[in-house]
Amino acid sequence: MEKQVKARQLLLNVASFIPLIFFQVWTSSYHAAGSMVIAAFTMLAYCILIILTSYRWDKPGYFDWAITGYFTAICGSLLLWPDGATMLLRHYGVTGIYLCFFAVASCPPLFGMDPFTYHYAKKTAPPDIWKNPLFVKINRIMTFTWAGIFALCTILTLYPSFLMQIVLPNVLVLGFGLPFNSLFPDFYLKRLGIPSRSEWRRTAQENAGEGPAVYREVQAPSIHRESNNTDQHFTAGKEKTMKVLAMNSSPRSEGESKTELMLNSLVKGMREAGVDVEVVNLRKKKVNNCIGCFTCWTKTPGLCLHKDDMTSELFPKWAESDLVIYATPLYHFTVNATMKAFIERTLPGLEPFFEDHKGRTVHPLRFRHPSVVMLSVAGFPEDSAFDQLSSWANFVFRDSLVAEIYRAGAEVMTVPFCEEKTKDILEAVTQAGRELVKNMKVDPSTMARIKQPISGDTAFLHEMGNLMWKTCIAEGLTPREFAEKRLAPRPYSIETFMAIMPMGVNPRAAGGIKAVIQFDFSGDVEGSCHFKIEDNKITAFPGAADKSDLTIKTPFSLWMDIMNGKADGQKMFMEQKFKVLGDISILMRMNQIFRK
Repeated sequence: MEKQVKARQLLLNVASFIPLIFFQVWTSSYHAAGSMVIAAFTMLAYCILIILTSYRWDKPGYFDWAITGYFTAICGSLLLWPDGATMLLRHYGVTGIYLCFFAVASCPPLFGMDPFTYHYAKKTAPPDIWKNPLFVKINRIMTFTWAGIFALCTILTLYPSFLMQIVLPNVLVLGFGLPFNSLFPDFYLKRLGIPSRSEWRRTAQENAGEGPAVYREVQAPSIHRESNNTDQHFTAGKEKTMKVLAMNSSPRSEGESKTELMLNSLVKGMREAGVDVEVVNLRKKKVNNCIGCFTCWTKTPGLCLHKDDMTSELFPKWAESDLVIYATPLYHFTVNATMKAFIERTLPGLEPFFEDHKGRTVHPLRFRHPSVVMLSVAGFPEDSAFDQLSSWANFVFRDSLVAEIYRAGAEVMTVPFCEEKTKDILEAVTQAGRELVKNMKVDPSTMARIKQPISGDTAFLHEMGNLMWKTCIAEGLTPREFAEKRLAPRPYSIETFMAIMPMGVNPRAAGGIKAVIQFDFSGDVEGSCHFKIEDNKITAFPGAADKSDLTIKTPFSLWMDIMNGKADGQKMFMEQKFKVLGDISILMRMNQIFRK
């Protein structure tokens, strides 16, 4: 029965084109008007028979109606104007055929109708995907490609020769059009990372038995895992070893990423505790967005249709993990889009059914969910910046969430002025890694060290941050370029200059120095301030000092240029752009005492 249906479909698909092929050849040679009328009416009768047969077996397509209409018009013109119509058909009969094809291909979509390829595509595609946007888009692309082929054929046939009217158009249709019809859908699906049509059919056949091999490979290691238990202990080298997967969604690379800085310290502690941790930088992986098709819940339970790094590599590793670390910068107060895409693509780990869990509706797990550590950094100095992320993580991961490691004010962690605090914070993060391996939780005292204020003065952080951004804007630089050029935030007042200078002191180079340095500014900013260097640190004071070891008299803007390397300090001194009073040796050592 199935073979009979396929044979009927094949017959209907090609039947309407037989009279066109015959008429192409017929009109290319000389025939009297009477013979042309007989041929045209014979072809019209054949087309009507195809229409009637189509209604009995299926239904006519656009081409069936268009070809029937074409021969109806020819028959009418031959009856009303036999000699003129015969002459026109001899020269442009083939042109009329391709013009008819072009109209069939281009007009229906313009009027909101289905593309003509729908009629053929629906024969091999299941009804549940006929309205799928991807199915529609592929058919629209194919339809307009065919419209272009038919338009080119129409132009070629305007030249009256056998080569142009018969050979080249058929080469285009048979040599390009038909292979395009066969190959393009799979090519387009592959570009989107979606299984081809043949793979879909193979998967469907395998699902009728034990399921596709790739599906078994994804699920088999996971379905035997026990229910979630965050109190279990793991020991390296013993029978049960913890599998840890660390996902880093920061788009920044090492040296710039504070997310990576924190994650590296956490991973270091875990490895010191004896477990192997695999770190995955999502910026280097291809993870397509979930398209909400629910294929992973129905057709291929537990397996996503996307063919990308998530399906082939990351999801199996995630499903096999005992602990997963989600390391993300704080974007709009939650995870960034890269991490969100990864988490959404873990949907195959759920089953579609509804269950009640402590008074709320949930989907049952297909296998035990890995324990989760949420790690994030933010530029804002308040811990409250993580409130929305914490609420979301606790809602989504519930009992699987074993630790939340959040670091506010993280942008200053790479500033030399904060290196002592940063060192202690990162050591605490490393300790947290050890504790997670041992106890699957972080001790409150360790968490307090991680969250310790990096600067007790929020207003000071605001001021420094604003200076940095103003400098970037003025210089036309990104923060990364700002750091690469080793620039300092450019002060715009004596007060901001006093705030910045102590941040640049190099304690090791300043060791043993005891001095007072005074600045007398002129120009766009006028006034004085002085700095006392003692015990490897520097303290700022407004106004002039009672006694200074070195006094620098300079235009304010010039000294700011020297600070940021826009002007050569030694050259400016030699050109007497600024003046120095007192111990000039201190001036010679300022490049050592103060760092960028």
